[in-house]
Amino acid sequence: ELDTGKAEGKRRGCGRIPLVLLCCCVLAQPQDLPLSHLDAAPHDPLYTSYAAPLERSEYFVDQAFYLDAHSPEKGVTYSNAASGSFALAWRMGSIGVTAWREYFKPPIIHRSYSDFVELEYWPFTTVEVRERFNVYSSRFAILDLEIRSHDSRSQKLTACIHYDRGELVEVRRDGGSTVLFSHRIDPKTWSESPHPQFDPDQRDILMASLPAESVSGYAEPADALRAIAANQLTGSLQGGIRAFVVAVPAVIAPGATVSLRIVRGMQPAREAAAELASSARKLLAEPLAPVIAAGERAYARIPRACTLSRRGWCVRFPSSDWELAYWSAFSEVRAQMMPREGESHFNYYVFSREPMWSWGHDGQVFHESIVMQAYALMDPRGAQDSQRVFMERQRHDPNPELDGYIGYRVGPYVNRTFPVAGQDTSSAPFFSWTNWEIYAISRDRAFLADAYRSGAALATWFLRTHDPDHDGMLVWGGNAMLENVRDSVDVIWSLFGGGDESPKQVKALDLMCMMVKETRALARMAGELGHTAEQRQWAGKADQMASAVRNRMWDPDTGFFYNLARDTGTFTTKSGLSLKRKEIIGFLPLWAGIATPQQAERLRAHVADPASFARRFGMPTLAADDPYYDAEITRCCQWNGAVWLLWDYMVERGLLDYGFRPEAEQLVRRAMEGVLFQLRANHRLWESYSPDYTQLNSPGNYIWDSIIARMIFDLYGSK
Repeated sequence: ELDTGKAEGKRRGCGRIPLVLLCCCVLAQPQDLPLSHLDAAPHDPLYTSYAAPLERSEYFVDQAFYLDAHSPEKGVTYSNAASGSFALAWRMGSIGVTAWREYFKPPIIHRSYSDFVELEYWPFTTVEVRERFNVYSSRFAILDLEIRSHDSRSQKLTACIHYDRGELVEVRRDGGSTVLFSHRIDPKTWSESPHPQFDPDQRDILMASLPAESVSGYAEPADALRAIAANQLTGSLQGGIRAFVVAVPAVIAPGATVSLRIVRGMQPAREAAAELASSARKLLAEPLAPVIAAGERAYARIPRACTLSRRGWCVRFPSSDWELAYWSAFSEVRAQMMPREGESHFNYYVFSREPMWSWGHDGQVFHESIVMQAYALMDPRGAQDSQRVFMERQRHDPNPELDGYIGYRVGPYVNRTFPVAGQDTSSAPFFSWTNWEIYAISRDRAFLADAYRSGAALATWFLRTHDPDHDGMLVWGGNAMLENVRDSVDVIWSLFGGGDESPKQVKALDLMCMMVKETRALARMAGELGHTAEQRQWAGKADQMASAVRNRMWDPDTGFFYNLARDTGTFTTKSGLSLKRKEIIGFLPLWAGIATPQQAERLRAHVADPASFARRFGMPTLAADDPYYDAEITRCCQWNGAVWLLWDYMVERGLLDYGFRPEAEQLVRRAMEGVLFQLRANHRLWESYSPDYTQLNSPGNYIWDSIIARMIFDLYGSK
């Protein structure tokens, strides 16, 4: 793969697995699935957000949940950012407990898939509760409880289901154990594109399988909890209500078990109200065994921990925490997958279903789709089909300036092109590279043929439209800030004012490396398909661009690669601005196989330097000794220091390709330290991480961070 052909060493992990072997991973049996045999304590590094399975998901009505079983001041809580949260508190005689810090035994998770979690806790010394929570569909979730007595006497227990809306809401009791209410979703938080099919007004239901003795409303959630603890539930739904409590009593005989099921549902307000209650009532009797079996099947292909008896590819995890994070990554990416709908005739993904962000709910983007290289280990067909969503939207036009183009964001109901001055915006080209990596796992030649045709057309469009200076040096086009990925707080873009046109002021090192990688991937595809002449053509294009990067974008004084100013063709603009600022893109020549062995050794030293890139929690996007560096991650989209795991993955791959395994391992270990801290603390994966601190406020549950599964696999996978 290396352009120079001289890099030493081979990757031990699966990134260099012969194609004929990688596809032959043995399907594991359900009893081998670690996620089915957990004893995860509140601060073990397990991802705990759950969404409906792909086959029962829909775009315009979708509710996923975040499980908080780690905050001792709460009960076990299931929350949705738009519609609120619910949990159980418990009463036995005069004793009331609303937080698990008061429990006899804290919550322990025994089973966790992308749509299902099973946990156990003991609120009292004589009462054991086992909860099974399933996001059954985009509209309904089921909470199934088995309450077991460990006393020699009968016990009267009250399960208090308390719901926190956080805002004023009209609540009414509909029969003994059914509560109806509503919520409204701000369309601007749901999608950047207006959709007439979307109903922001949602009708809600909470239904219990056992009779309720009371339903009580409260102005504040804290008032509801105090009333439970003091055994002073009012039974009234008058006044302004932000929280309500459904009290369900039960008498449990010695050693007996009582079952209670709670169904939480919603529907668009424009639909018939009777359908909501009818559907909820049916789910009171829905068996969960098929749900569990389907969950286990979804994980069956994933390579597991190595054992003496394990056949096929396996992973030698550095620790059990790494193993739990690895499985968590697959749960996260699986949870974001959606079924074919609208203009998407194949499964697609959204960036996050809980929380949900407008820009991440519209559709797929090439750089997010790098995570399909990890997902292919779980569901190669699903990963392929996600890439086919791009292929089916590709423009076919007799105008060579338009033919082959794929939009920036592609989803079931959008095709975002963001035109600027007559030029449409695409996304950073990681398309053919990702397709090749998926094929290396799936070995699906029909997919390879389709991917080659589509990738060749896209690469031709990029090469034709992104060389405005006609010198073989590529420049970002369209809305260049979007197209280049690094869309905010970038050190070089700030030199040019930070506007959308700022990236057009440079001959782009990153785009050059990406197109070398794309054309190398196309050469491999052509060779695999027997298109020898086309293989030579693509390899020649890659060689030409790689030579330009090596010879024009390398600075021997600092031992690093940089952008070039368009107005001078050097590292300095006509106005005297220096572009010699060390960004993570300076390592892309390793990933693309461009760097000479001598250049690679210089880059290797930068990777290992704690003053610049070897930070505690991974490789930052900007060297720490740059004055523009900022390790405080307070919002989305910071490219002046944040750790973005997809980019660390590319650097890892480059280091492995050049035989620098110790540096690759240290890079991944540092990044994983940050990932593991957050998984232990809050059980989420994050858009970006701080290289230096544990505090951060970037968007949570971001699909592309599932790439950690591939990062681990490429280092520690073996046969």
